Amino acid sequence: MRTLLAGLVCLAIGIGLTEYQRRNPRKTDGTEEKETPKTPTKAALPKGVAELLETEEAGSDTPAPGTELEALLSTPAATGDKFPVIAEGKVQARSLHGGFGASIFVIEANGKAGIARAAVGEPTKVIFTRKSVDALAVDGSTVFFAEGGLIGSTHARGGEGVTVRARFKNATVTSLSASGDTVVATLMPKGSDPLSTDSIGAVVSLNSDGAVSLIAQEQVRPRGAQTDGKGAYWIGGYPPKLWRGALDGAFSSELYDTAEEPLQLDGDVVYFRSPLGSGVELKRIGRAGGNLQTIATGDIKALAVSSGLVRYATGGSDAKLMEVAAGSEPTELLPLTSSVRGVAVGGTNLFVLTQSDDGTAVLRAK
Repeated sequence: MRTLLAGLVCLAIGIGLTEYQRRNPRKTDGTEEKETPKTPTKAALPKGVAELLETEEAGSDTPAPGTELEALLSTPAATGDKFPVIAEGKVQARSLHGGFGASIFVIEANGKAGIARAAVGEPTKVIFTRKSVDALAVDGSTVFFAEGGLIGSTHARGGEGVTVRARFKNATVTSLSASGDTVVATLMPKGSDPLSTDSIGAVVSLNSDGAVSLIAQEQVRPRGAQTDGKGAYWIGGYPPKLWRGALDGAFSSELYDTAEEPLQLDGDVVYFRSPLGSGVELKRIGRAGGNLQTIATGDIKALAVSSGLVRYATGGSDAKLMEVAAGSEPTELLPLTSSVRGVAVGGTNLFVLTQSDDGTAVLRAK
């Protein structure tokens, strides 16, 4: 009898140890590894959030050719200017990005939107046109775009079809960022007021198969998404703040309490615009917080950072394109006589996009 009882006790202890080891696995170096929190299932989410994340069959997509909008752009002859014009036209232009040695941006005219590509020494090309382009991102030679709830991608040189990454049934994509096969997007309910201060937005990540992971919910006007493939960063809240989160939804947290777009990642640092009284500061902070620095002051409208070298454009009557490295004083690169719409680095070229009052968009490169 005693032998039987002893055996039962040993069996119970063994089961307990096995369950403990399952819940608290040890790394090969002997240290304990905590179980990572998982993204809630849709059934566990509030109804509004679950509906926001709902997707439908991706299917295929065939955008219209870009010939109509391309005809509105011209590629001026080369000049000896410090920042020569490489593309211009009577279009509205925005969302400038650099990649694959070129610039990619959105143009709008005649009730249509197009994704344009311009590079030094090459004719300007419109990759395709759509009814609208609500968000744009570039990673290497791939262009990612959103129209309503659709997220698609194509080659930056054009000539290829569109790969549909996701179709959100009840959401509009407000910003995009991509790193490799990882896409981060900010979402708002379709038809919602873009200036709403209600906590109705969300931030998600998508893998190469289109599987959606919730990074953060109950966000106020989330926008300015950025990712390096390791984490997500965005602007959200009212007043707006800088946020970060894990791609698998394990956590999300406020990184800085006063922040606006533009927002850029560079190595282990996040650059952002921070209002200060009646002025604006350009700040940088570590990806996990700490090491907060002010890089420059002024009405920062656009930003591009590469290997610690910061190029930014200011607005107002004394608008300029500037350059600064950490620990140095800013230097002027170019006076700007029109409203800046973007600054970007593509390969070895620096691009600046402006829009004049007469409706002419001008792209310069150095």
